[in-house]
Amino acid sequence: MIGKHAFCPTSGASLSREVHYDERGRPERVPQSDDLSPNAALEEPLTTGKRRSSRRALATYFRRCHRRHGDANDDLYCRAALVLRQLKRVATGDQERDDILWYALGDRLARDGFDVDWMSVHAEPRCPDCGGRLTYGDGPNGPIARCGGSCSGTRDDRLVTIRETVCTLLARAFPDEPTPDTDALALL
Repeated sequence: MIGKHAFCPTSGASLSREVHYDERGRPERVPQSDDLSPNAALEEPLTTGKRRSSRRALATYFRRCHRRHGDANDDLYCRAALVLRQLKRVATGDQERDDILWYALGDRLARDGFDVDWMSVHAEPRCPDCGGRLTYGDGPNGPIARCGGSCSGTRDDRLVTIRETVCTLLARAFPDEPTPDTDALALL
C-alpha cells in the first residue's frame, strides 16, 4: 500500500520513520526487520510502498495489523492466507491493487464469521484511476468520494467504482458463493 499505510511491497515489513531521498528527490524508507519479517532490512530495497504488493507482503501486513487490535489468532491467519491466495490467483487489472484485495479479504473473512472491523483503519480507499487520495463530500444518500486530484475530470463517486471492483473480484474468486451487494460490503 501507499500513503500513511505503506509497507514493503515484497516482505510486508514496516517502514522506517527515517526518510532517504533518491536521485530525483523522492522520499523512500527502509523496511524494518521484526518477528514477522526477520530479514527485511537486509533483503529489501528502499521503498515508498506500492499499489500492488506480493501475497506474502499482504499476509504479513494483515498479521501485523491484527496484532495491534487483539491476540494472535492462528485460525484467522490461516483463513486469511487461504483467502488471499485465492484472491491473488484470480485478480486482474485494478483488482490486483492492495486496497481492493484488502476490502475483498475483509468481506470474505466477515462472511466466514471473523471480526474484521479493525481492518478498516489499516487501509485507505484510493482513486481507482490515479491512486491519489480521495476527498469526501455530502451526497443525497450519504458521503461521496471524489478524486482529490480530479484525474478523470468527472465528479463521479469513486467509492462506487471501488465497491464494484471488490464485488467483481469476490465473484471471480468464489464463484460458488453468492456475491455481496455493493452496499453490503463489510469494510466499505
